[in-house]
Amino acid sequence: MVHKVFLGLKARFERSIATSRRPRCRRPFLAAIVSFYHAIIESDTPSGDKGRVNRGGRMPGDNYGDETAIELNLFCEKRRTGSALKTRAFRSPRTLSIRIANREVRQNRSGSGARRRIAMLGGPIIRHSQINHCNMKKYLQTGLLILSTSACTVSYSEDLKRNNIGKQLKADVCVYGASGAGINAAVAVAREGFSVVIVEPTRTIGGMMATGFRMQQDAPSGTHLGGLTLGYYLRDLDIVDIRHGQGAAKENMAIMQSMIDDYSKLITVITNHRLASVNKSSNGVISEAMFEFAPADKNGVPIPMKASDYLTEVRAKVFIDASYEGDLMAFSGVAYRVGKESRKAYGESLAGIVVTERFPGVDPYVEKGNPRSGLLSCIPTDPLGKEGDSSRFFNGYNFKLAFEMSPSEKYPGIPIAAPDKKNGDIYELLKRYTEAGYSLGWPSENWSGLMSAGMQVDYPDGDWTARSRIWQGYVDLIKTLCDFTGKKVRFLSNQNEETNGWPDHLYTRSGRRMVGEYVMTQKDIQLQTEAPTPVGLGYYCVDIYANRLVVLDDGTLAREGSMFALVSPGPYQIPYGAIIPKKDECKNLLVSVCMSASHVAYASVRMEATYMVMGEATGVAAALAVKTNKAVQDIDRKALTLLLKKYGQKVKWDGKGFRRFRFNVLNPRSYIGGKMSIRWETNPEEYSSCPIDVLWK
Repeated sequence: MVHKVFLGLKARFERSIATSRRPRCRRPFLAAIVSFYHAIIESDTPSGDKGRVNRGGRMPGDNYGDETAIELNLFCEKRRTGSALKTRAFRSPRTLSIRIANREVRQNRSGSGARRRIAMLGGPIIRHSQINHCNMKKYLQTGLLILSTSACTVSYSEDLKRNNIGKQLKADVCVYGASGAGINAAVAVAREGFSVVIVEPTRTIGGMMATGFRMQQDAPSGTHLGGLTLGYYLRDLDIVDIRHGQGAAKENMAIMQSMIDDYSKLITVITNHRLASVNKSSNGVISEAMFEFAPADKNGVPIPMKASDYLTEVRAKVFIDASYEGDLMAFSGVAYRVGKESRKAYGESLAGIVVTERFPGVDPYVEKGNPRSGLLSCIPTDPLGKEGDSSRFFNGYNFKLAFEMSPSEKYPGIPIAAPDKKNGDIYELLKRYTEAGYSLGWPSENWSGLMSAGMQVDYPDGDWTARSRIWQGYVDLIKTLCDFTGKKVRFLSNQNEETNGWPDHLYTRSGRRMVGEYVMTQKDIQLQTEAPTPVGLGYYCVDIYANRLVVLDDGTLAREGSMFALVSPGPYQIPYGAIIPKKDECKNLLVSVCMSASHVAYASVRMEATYMVMGEATGVAAALAVKTNKAVQDIDRKALTLLLKKYGQKVKWDGKGFRRFRFNVLNPRSYIGGKMSIRWETNPEEYSSCPIDVLWK
């Protein structure tokens, strides 16, 4: 009789899964009944076996991160008779996931047969409930106890009502992106006594610096830095005995983890979760954001689809976007740009389309000399356009790579294999390029050669399927270079080992750029404006990598968009308005990495040290907004300035130093010359509002 009842419940449950996309709240109970039935009745259970329900019980090999799911794990040792354990698993992508697994365990010396443990994630603890075939009453009681006391099942049914939310978190501030900017923001919030949740799409904290990149490399001088960023800068100088210039991943992450640990009671970090959606009210306030579990693949490439149906929901009073893509900003309905503006848009002399390198002798067509055959597939087909016009193309991407320069028995390095799928057009263009006498310059830790230009164009606004494809394209390009040249290049040992040596981050030099309350332009970084409410200083040349490959009217292959020019006579101010959106778009969002700037200005701002400066400013501003219960646009900006100064942030340059551009603080005697254009020497008229001799004291 009982057997028939369970069979009926099982059939009902299976019909409910098959006929409905959105389960009703009673179905988790049916699931538990059916699962209990399969785990106990259909399992060839010998008389006298004991059952136990525990909290926990993840299956080996499964990694749900912070997801919540119903999970039944059945552990049974192999019996001498070799009889198989009958198990079944019910799954519906939009409803729930029940898994049953077999695993050998130690012999239960206190009795014959096998010890069976049924583990339900988040469920109640039932200690040694006696179960056997001859005692229906006992396992019916156990089953009812599971159903009546399982907090997991009850809460899960409520979650199903709310779009498959597996976990809910509340904090004063939510930071998306554990980049250097995100870590600084979280620490600044916690320093004021408020709680923070950091959600990071990759497996590590630290952003680009978690790949091994050193912030010092793009900080030509540390004298303009202050606050948390200066503290990090000084600790970075103490990093020694790394075998490659890009080999400081573990040291960088250790520094950042120690910063978090100082406020461990207030900061929660979630990794391997990327933004899925944002809820924003009609009055422009974000109430919560949902994040999906999506760990990268074996080479660090983002997977196209999420790995779990359950979302993590974070509710907060203020949100900070510290990601390289700017997804939180975009999902919140804030205006932004991708690509580069024309020269007319902001009156920038360096803006717009410009051809910078030509490669005569490199035929771009499928059939050499035949334009009708079309371009090789690795060359964008977009028309060049007129010089100075706007373009959808922007600063090129690549990887920052760390190599084992002298492999040894202790440090053998991680070999780079040939691509699984070879793109014949890339091999052909590389062949033509080298046959024409040009050097590939491989290996290089910052390789941005011929084919990398243009691959990035659809990344910022792409979904994760597109981003995964583009990211994989950069992986395959590096593999192709190794295969084409025959050079046995190896990644650094003991770094990024979980991803076969590949960095956790693609070097996204420019993602989305917010169009905020204040848009920084070329004039700002030339120190020809007065920045309202400055929150920190930035300093670097305008550093733009080739945007794309183009074919000129005469058939010559060329690259468009490259620029390396020093336009900043000293550190420039970053106004508060550049890290907040317009009030009518969103009232509780701050943006550090994808801040508000033109393509030209962003090409200087886009350095990790500057990101970190802006990150601390977003954290301090968020804390003020929480404390005063005001929109981020309405906080007392004088109070913001005072707080930043209190914590040592520098908001104004004293006019000293910075006569020459030091390229790399790790090599203090090296200076950029030759190819770098000094803008105030070539175009002094652009500095008439505030002449250089006035700026330099």
